[in-house]
Amino acid sequence: MNLLGEKQKTKITSDSGFETLDVDCFTKKCFSDSIILSVSPVQRTDFSEFNNGYELDVKVFTPKGIVIFKSEVMKIISDKEMEITYSQKDVKLEDTRQNPRYQTNCPMKIFRALEGNIDTNLIDISVRGLRFYSQIPLEVDSVFEIMLYLSDTIGRIIFTGRVLDKTGLPDGVHRMIIEEISYSDRQKLVDFCMSLAK
Repeated sequence: MNLLGEKQKTKITSDSGFETLDVDCFTKKCFSDSIILSVSPVQRTDFSEFNNGYELDVKVFTPKGIVIFKSEVMKIISDKEMEITYSQKDVKLEDTRQNPRYQTNCPMKIFRALEGNIDTNLIDISVRGLRFYSQIPLEVDSVFEIMLYLSDTIGRIIFTGRVLDKTGLPDGVHRMIIEEISYSDRQKLVDFCMSLAK
């Protein structure tokens, strides 16, 4: 299974020149044997110091953990874009997650007192947090009361969640960490995640 996708935060390092080059960027397009990397238009650092053939150490931050591999510059498209080599058999995955994440599309309601509630669905969940889709952008560090309907047998839970940064996420996808939850609802969530793990 390919771990790489578009708009994932990436860090590249190269010692091929006279000094160590270090650039934060993101994956723009992924192909079977190469990746196009891009930097933000407002970013100060870019790819102007790189040349074709430069060897790279690459770290891509994915939902499953950090994907690490060696690469080299195939083509400098512009100061803001370049194409690098990629071989799936050479990648190593560092799992940075303390809790496994499970895919699910449970209904979710975000309560917003003055702006109107948002009805949406989960993308995935763990015992500490979740990801969901919302066309309405939510500010980083904003806190909301959330209701999730987990299943007919487990029922619903209510908790307070805080929106995390969107680094590496596709448009419309948000991450949230669970800040406050009752003991009984925490148990329901653990039971639900265990049922998905089976």
